[in-house]
Amino acid sequence: MLTDLYQAAQSGDLYTYHFNMLRSVLEKSASFHGFSKFSACIPTDDADDPEGVLHARLINILSHGDYSLFEPVPMGDENKEHFKTILDGFLNRYPFNPDLFPQPAPAAGPAGTP
Repeated sequence: MLTDLYQAAQSGDLYTYHFNMLRSVLEKSASFHGFSKFSACIPTDDADDPEGVLHARLINILSHGDYSLFEPVPMGDENKEHFKTILDGFLNRYPFNPDLFPQPAPAAGPAGTP
């Protein structure tokens, strides 16, 4: 399921039901790591991080819709960005096999310096 989410995010071919799948991955990961809430697997800088709160709320709201795999609805651009941010943060915090989830190379600085 996680590789499907990663590939969908990389291609930009994201649908509303992907939030349901992401929540499932987060819930299973939280349970595995001994957390009571999936939001513990959404990286934040600290407990007061407003973006962490936003992402947990987005997962809550967008994963409870009546989204069907059989009648997929494309995600809006803003939700795609939030989805990618949450997924990338999760994969950075909990690294998996890099052959399955290659990270993009860091952008080069001015004049080709890293």
